[in-house]
This record gives sequence, structure tokens and C-alpha cells, in this order.
Amino acid sequence: MTTITHETASPLRGRFSEDVETTFRVWFGLRRFLVADAVTDELYEDLETVLGEGAVRPDPSDCAVIADRLRNATAELVNVVPRLISLYSEMEGEAVADQMPITVLLSAEWPAAGAEYGHLVRFANAVLALLDLMGEAAEA
Repeated sequence: MTTITHETASPLRGRFSEDVETTFRVWFGLRRFLVADAVTDELYEDLETVLGEGAVRPDPSDCAVIADRLRNATAELVNVVPRLISLYSEMEGEAVADQMPITVLLSAEWPAAGAEYGHLVRFANAVLALLDLMGEAAEA
């Protein structure tokens, strides 16, 4: 099937900006959009619950619930981080690429009874380290 379209039918014709500031805003917005499903306020609340100053040791069932949410966030990040690495400097990209497998391994780990809290703390620290390496793109 062939479609013939007049050259003036393009809705974007003549509307592109070459302004560096505009380009940076669009680039930053796209990065934030990519991570929006994984990096949520709930994720930061879970990290605060586990690692924050006033953190108290949750019971094993709460540890399991928080770990499941961290696993879901990690699964989302696995889809997003490879797309973002190309936008980082070489050194930053390598640091993110090195941290990702650690986080994924911890997300796949199912701790034995009694070891849930220690695992949750290690897992939360790995997620937080990854978010720190991602920088502004991970800010909610």
C-alpha cells in the first residue's frame, strides 16, 4: 500500500529547535520519563523505612513485602538502565553498569528464615547505590 502525503501535511514542519537549553530540557525529561515507573515516591519511602535515621527493624512479613517492591523496581530498572548508560560519561556509565548486576543478584536472592532483615538491608543499599549513580535521572 502506498500513501501520498503533501509535504505541508507534516505537523512538525519548521518547529524544531536547535537551542542547547531546550535540547537539554527535552533530554532530561526523556530520561526522567524512562525511569518514572521504577523510581517512585514509594521506592524512596521503602528505602527510608529500611535505611533511614529512624529506621526500626520490620518484622519478617514486612521485610518480604518491601523486598518484593524493591524486586519490582529492580526489574523496571533492568529495562531502563541500559538505555540511560549511553547518556552518561564513560566513567559514570561504567559505575552504573558495575552496580546493576549486584542489584539484580540481590533481587534474585531469597533469604532463609531469620535472615530476611539482613538481606533487605543489603538489597536496599544496592538499590540506593544504583539510584545515587544514576544521579538526577533517578530523582522523583
